[in-house]
Amino acid sequence: MRKRIGIAFFYHESHTFSPVKTGIQSFYEEGYYKGREILTAYRGTKTEVGGFIDVLEQAEQAIIPLVCAAAIPSGVVTFDAYEEIKTAMLTAIAEAGKLDGLLLALHGAMVVEGVSDPESELLSEIREQIGADIPIAATLDMHANVSSRMLTFTPLFFGFKTYPHIDMYEQGVRAAQTLLFHMATKQPIYASFRKLALMLPSVNMRTAEGPMADLMQAAIEAERNPHIISATVLGGFPYCDIPEAGASVIVVSTDQTIGDAVSDALAAQLWAARDQFVMQLPSIPEAIALAQQIEADKPIAIADIADNPLSGGTGDTTGLLRELLLRDEDHALFGAMYDPESLQACMNAGVGAQLKLQLGGRLAPEYGEPVEVIAEVIKLSDGRFHNTGPMNTGLGIDTKGAAHIRVRKLDILLTGRALSANDIELFRHIGIEPTLYKLLALKVKNHFRAAFDPIVSEVIYTDGPGLASNVFKHFTYHHIPRPIWPIDDIDSLPLIE
Repeated sequence: MRKRIGIAFFYHESHTFSPVKTGIQSFYEEGYYKGREILTAYRGTKTEVGGFIDVLEQAEQAIIPLVCAAAIPSGVVTFDAYEEIKTAMLTAIAEAGKLDGLLLALHGAMVVEGVSDPESELLSEIREQIGADIPIAATLDMHANVSSRMLTFTPLFFGFKTYPHIDMYEQGVRAAQTLLFHMATKQPIYASFRKLALMLPSVNMRTAEGPMADLMQAAIEAERNPHIISATVLGGFPYCDIPEAGASVIVVSTDQTIGDAVSDALAAQLWAARDQFVMQLPSIPEAIALAQQIEADKPIAIADIADNPLSGGTGDTTGLLRELLLRDEDHALFGAMYDPESLQACMNAGVGAQLKLQLGGRLAPEYGEPVEVIAEVIKLSDGRFHNTGPMNTGLGIDTKGAAHIRVRKLDILLTGRALSANDIELFRHIGIEPTLYKLLALKVKNHFRAAFDPIVSEVIYTDGPGLASNVFKHFTYHHIPRPIWPIDDIDSLPLIE
């Protein structure tokens, strides 16, 4: 007998220190779909929802698409936006009739005005509506700030095991397969949760090498135990000034004792590796000087991590841009800079025009004032393309317009939305070929490496001024649990939940 499985998606990583609040328009721009629109948007994509759809279609189950909403990381979500999306989701569930199960894609680091743990609030209201017996399985981003309350509504959580996140689809598949297996067997499933008083910088959280690679390998090895369904290590998102901030471990099992032992071991390994996550990064001038010393046959990438939009950066700080222009760098590409005013001026002027622009520095001028330039408009675009790289493959992207401009020898990409350069198509869709440059100066952190590592010779991280700085002392926290490492000196493994 076919089962009726609801699928939904509510996704935001919220930076509580950002001045840019996330309203409903931000969800419209990134992706807000209802009902059958969801199947059109996500079928065939390497996303969590794409994984849900594939498993359910292959198993010939009835897919009940509900609501999917996502916005680019930025400041806290407005209460009105959260309520609108949550209400739409609850209404869709009510109108769907009786469901046999529910698949949810969540981030885990959303913060709403007045609500520090909105994913728990959402799960609570969903559970109240569908009852205690309908199983729910959910995916989580690796940078989720998970609370123990979340696990009171379901034990079935599946976190990403890669950073860059190129296993979104695979975790969606695992969540869907486990949900169907649980529905068929009724086998009891348990969650073991360990929350650490630990806030980790994510710059050294890549899973290709380093401490998180070792932890993920340990989690994968733990899953070889037939009683372990999933072992997840979550690094947390440190730019959330909330009581739920911090790293954690979730182990899903069919044996509580075995699950507890695995979660204890992973938590201990995470704590022991904490110092390895801390990196001292060069300043912007130092990073450019390092790049100039390298002889290479492929481009060198400078990653301006402090203004990475996918960490909540505004995407318009000017420190790196100003330094490149000061040095009159040639064969260099800078982008993407979020500057809708300059973009509109370029659109109005047209290709081939030369015009005076005040670039960037509008949203957070404390991290760099606007830079006045004379720019030539090389090419214009509506900013629409589909990802071709390993992350979110096939997903449609809309930058709300784009302009390729040239200031003296420096090529610059302007966009109408703050976007990390995580897919090469961001540049190629407008005719920019990144492989032709010596230097790529990008507002990114680690996600871009999934697509760009094959075409660059080296990546140099720089911690310029910006909201996503690697140094936590730049932020004044009021609500995080204390004591917490590395802000406080803690010697032994601290579990806070």
